[in-house]
Order: sequence, then structure tokens, then C-alpha cells
Amino acid sequence: MVGSELRFATDEGAVLVHQPHRQDAQRSRVHCTVSGAAFDLWRLSAAPPGGGRTAGLVSLEALEAVQREADFAQRAGRHPNIVRCHGVLVQNEGAVHSKLLLCEPCVFDLATHTASSSSLPSREVSDLGQELAFGLGHLHNLGILYGGFDASGIFRGHDGLWKLRDFCRAALLPVAASEWRARSHARPQEAPPEARGSTDDALKPEADVWMLGSFLSSLVSGLPQGTGALAIAPQQLVDAAVARLCLLLQWLMAEAPEERPCAGEAAALLGALTFTPPQEILAEMPLREQRRVCSMAVAAARQRAVDLAVAQPSDIADIAELPLERLRVLGEEINQILDNCGMDVAFRPDNAPELEAQADQAVPTPCAGFRQKPADIADASTNASGMSDELSESKLASPSKSAPKKADSTDLLGLT
Repeated sequence: MVGSELRFATDEGAVLVHQPHRQDAQRSRVHCTVSGAAFDLWRLSAAPPGGGRTAGLVSLEALEAVQREADFAQRAGRHPNIVRCHGVLVQNEGAVHSKLLLCEPCVFDLATHTASSSSLPSREVSDLGQELAFGLGHLHNLGILYGGFDASGIFRGHDGLWKLRDFCRAALLPVAASEWRARSHARPQEAPPEARGSTDDALKPEADVWMLGSFLSSLVSGLPQGTGALAIAPQQLVDAAVARLCLLLQWLMAEAPEERPCAGEAAALLGALTFTPPQEILAEMPLREQRRVCSMAVAAARQRAVDLAVAQPSDIADIAELPLERLRVLGEEINQILDNCGMDVAFRPDNAPELEAQADQAVPTPCAGFRQKPADIADASTNASGMSDELSESKLASPSKSAPKKADSTDLLGLT
């Protein structure tokens, strides 16, 4: 009934709020009738396919999706970068099944914040990414995979922090899933397609880290999310802050899941990005990622050189074949792009083959400052593809005959 009171059982006792007049609103601002404290009332509904309130039946999948999202919102608990859910109430009207979530009040969502601009300043993206990474780390510790980022599901709280709220695509991590089923006998969550790797064993926290990097890259480039790679105009790398952020996002989106930093490490790297030289970022990366990022920097410099050559015709015949030393003298912007990406005068071209040789040997040693995964923990001893470390070492030590031929590192970087 409109105007009636709703009673929520919370950790801090019963909370009574007036039911909002618009019962079809997804989010409503309500106040406790006793203390006057403000809350956001979220409505998760499962309706018949036709949308009617009296005709048709609600599908079992829709009911499970509502139940699952409410369960994850409650299980997330209290964290500065998670919208806290104080309590849940079931409300059915006709054929529509709803769950009401009493949550902490928020100011606005990220979609509203970015409505006037397709991209954000690099410093703001770094701060946003750090706060979201902190939230991811908390969820991973609870055995929850967030499953995907959307600007409409990220909210700015009254404390000024960005918070994760939308759990419609969340899933249980493999170890936590068995514990959850043992306690509640609940049906396991289906993993979101983009969180999967080549197999179901890739349902690991590293999937969230990749999706965080993809989401942040869309905010930097202004392009729609989901392109699968960091697409940024070469001239943007002239800004040192943008270049450092792009280096780090390339690392978060590493092709091999085991080479990505965990959520906590990503938060620390994003927080120190302003004061971290690009050479130090490269030094922390695994060797294969170093080569990939260096190739990206050289490609961006060559593309910028082509753009400048078109605008100001020169006698250079083929920019694509110029060595790095000659590429630098074509323009100050090209020098800035290379320097901002960590390829300054201290960069030694003859180190490139050495990096490739080291990367093709045994498993790379962990970066300085990163913790070593304990071998006695089953979940930590497998990489994101479900392959044990021992099996990885054996395959690396004896590569198969069908392994692709190694590309010449000097030609790849344009350092001949």
C-alpha cells in the first residue's frame, strides 16, 4: 500500500521507512521515521515477459537473478568503496516479484558525472581506478567476482568516494562457490561471458582486473567500452600523466591472466602513478609485457611521425623502417611520446633480444615488492587458465614442436 511503512531488519536494529509513492522507481530516497537518517531504497523486480502485473508468469531465471543480486549486495558487507546494503525486504504485487534493498545514500552515478564529456582527465581516472580496485580487492577476499563495470552501477557517496553497487553480473569464485553451496545449497552462479577465459577455470580475480583496465581505458580514450584493447590517439601520449596511465592500463589488460597485478596491487600502482617514473612502471612489469608496451610506444611514435609528415612533407622516404635514433629527430612530440613511455636516452636497444630470451626461459621471477604465491594453497598454485605451476614449468622447459617462431625483437621495436 502506498504510504505504508516498511520495516527492515539491519545489524543496527529495525529501521522503519515510508514506502515511496512511486513504486515503479528503481531508486528512491527515503528517511527513517525514528532517527530521520537518509537511505537509498533500491527495487529489484522480476516481472512476467509482457510486463503486466496480473497476466503471465515470472521465469525462474528472472527470480534467481533478483535473488542472486540481493544476496551478493548483502554479502559484500561494509567497505568504503562498496555501497552498503543494510537490509532486504520482499515485496510482491500481482505477478511482479520485488526485493527492496535499503542502502546507504549516494549522490550520483558515474554515468551522470560523465554525461557532459566522453572522457575524463587522467588524474581523475587514476583516482577512480584506485577506489574501484580497492572495492574489487574486498570482494575478491570474500570470494566474489564482480563480473563487469558499467558507469550506471558506480556511485559517488557522500564521503566523496566512488563505490561499486551493481551486482547483477557478479559470480562466485571457484573456491567460494563450493563453500556457498555447502552452506545454502544454492544453485551456482553462471559466469558472465566476458569473465570467462578459454575455459571455465579462468573464472579468477584476474578477469576483474582485465575488465577494470578495459573500463578505465574507455574513460581515457573516450571510446565505447568493449573494444578489447587500449585505443588512444598518439598525440595524447605527449601528456606525461596520460602516458603513465596508459602504460599501467596495458599491464592490467595483459593477455596472460597470471601476469596481471591483483586488485590490491593495481590499487597501489594507480595511487602512486603521479609520482612514479615510467621507467619504474616498466621495470615492475613481467618481461613479456615490457616488450608489448615498448612496441606500443614505438608504434605510437611512428604513427605521430606519419601524421606530422603528412602535414609537413619531408624527404623521409619510409618512416616505418627508421631506427629509433633517427625517429627521435623528426619532431619534439615524437621525443616526448618515447620519453613519457619510459624509452628515454637511457633505453638500450641491445637489451631487447636479452629480454625476449629471458622471457622464453623459465617462469619469470616475481616483480620486486610483489608477494610470492604460496605453493601449498591449491587455488593460488594454479594460474588463471587452470594450469598448475609445475605443468607450466614443464611446458616452458620443453616447448612443443608447433610453437610459433619467435619474432625478431629488434625488428619488432624498430631498433635496427
